[in-house]
Amino acid sequence: MVWRRDRYWDPFDIMREIQEEIDAIFRDFMRGPRLWSYREPGERFEVSETWREPFADIFDRGDRFVITVELPGVRKEDIKLRVTEDTVYIEAQMRREKELEQEGAIRIERYYSGYRRVIRLPEEVIPEKAKARYNNGVLEIEIPKKNPTKKEGEGFEVKIE
Repeated sequence: MVWRRDRYWDPFDIMREIQEEIDAIFRDFMRGPRLWSYREPGERFEVSETWREPFADIFDRGDRFVITVELPGVRKEDIKLRVTEDTVYIEAQMRREKELEQEGAIRIERYYSGYRRVIRLPEEVIPEKAKARYNNGVLEIEIPKKNPTKKEGEGFEVKIE
């Protein structure tokens, strides 16, 4: 056997470490916010907050980047978008509040949720010329590049002598 620090080497050490990491992942997942919950009669309210990372597609159009981000259920007024020379920051928040009256008791529920995403761009862009449109739950962002690159296949014009 090989001596390892202050004990003998055990071939199952790696398997135990992996199992501990997997257990920690599941503990964190189960401890996190739930999409549903059961409330006992008489509870006045519940506040729940969940942040998710939205799906995004990034396209290189040669002279600009086009980014589409899915933000279902979000109002345009609740979207914050910030662009720097190499990064796009997106945050969108959803709020839902409702009151229900059942058998004389009032139940109030509040739900805060939203999306957060940071996208690093592979090339520098001109942030002040960025444009964004939001339609049917999809945010489309166009950002011109600082130093545009030619698309493959475009080629260069050659003068004939």
